[in-house]
Amino acid sequence: MTRLALWLALVGALLFGTPPATAQDKLPIRIGFQTGEVNVLLSHAVAAGLFEKEGLAVTLAQFPAGPAMLPALAAGEVDLAWMGEFPAVTGYANGLPIEILFMERTDATNVRLVANPAAGIASPADLKGKRIGVAIGSTSHYHLLRALAQAGLKAEDVRLVNLTPANMPPAYAAGQIDAAFVWEPNAGAMERQGAKAIATTKSLGMITGGVWVARKPFVTGSPETVQRFLKAWDAAQADYGADPAAVRAAEAKRIGMSGPDFDALVAGQSVAHPSFRQTLTADFLGAPGQEGESRLMKHLHGIAAFLVAEKRIQAAPADWAGLFDTKPIQTYLAATSKGPSQ
Repeated sequence: MTRLALWLALVGALLFGTPPATAQDKLPIRIGFQTGEVNVLLSHAVAAGLFEKEGLAVTLAQFPAGPAMLPALAAGEVDLAWMGEFPAVTGYANGLPIEILFMERTDATNVRLVANPAAGIASPADLKGKRIGVAIGSTSHYHLLRALAQAGLKAEDVRLVNLTPANMPPAYAAGQIDAAFVWEPNAGAMERQGAKAIATTKSLGMITGGVWVARKPFVTGSPETVQRFLKAWDAAQADYGADPAAVRAAEAKRIGMSGPDFDALVAGQSVAHPSFRQTLTADFLGAPGQEGESRLMKHLHGIAAFLVAEKRIQAAPADWAGLFDTKPIQTYLAATSKGPSQ
């Protein structure tokens, strides 16, 4: 009977082919993302089945902001998380076993200081005595302090109103704040109510963006899963280069915007998505062995100093070397015959 069963199975395979991989055959990966952020490539990769194509079973976890992801990473509830630089530095400084795999995007004008012209605000110098919405201890707070300093003002010269990004547009509409430093889609929501942008990351001479952060045990314990994720992400970047409008469609649908309106939002961000090859340059994570001298690492050092001054962390990390891990990207670029995204 055993031989007969084997023979029948062989005949079935020859006649009907190998059955497709089931969900049980796919490698699991749990990805955290922020609902209040713009996630063009992630939404496209999910909607287009790019992860499934690479044999991944993706579970998405939603979070209101980056800091909320840190407990989930600490508990091993997510494997990868898209977040800003601030929660990444905060988590690492507090001893979480996390690392940055790559900078997913840079935003020249996504983070904006928008103000109510009716409040007499035409430039950062006009902010004295005004009520400004910020997310304390975040990118928005850091940007605001830089804007104030460049205008010859201090935090004590204004009234800081601590708000989550999603709560800033309602507060602006209700007349509870005169200005806010925040990113899309909330900056645009206030601009549609009449607010005007008076400062951006670019105008302040700063850098910002989003990074993919992973749990170290996940990276070391599931290297094949990481490589499949990188391959899917590389495909998403290639799709975006070939047809931006089509790739944006999934994220536009998620946040409830029309195609033209969403295109305008993205244009307002001045977004760039570094390729994996660019990741290994001094502008981002640095060449292998030279990560400590990269522009991004120096930027993170400045964030740590700010977080210490604001008493958000007790001390800057004593050893920064473990925060960047470019080995998975190096492995991917060495293994793929296609090479990195251009």
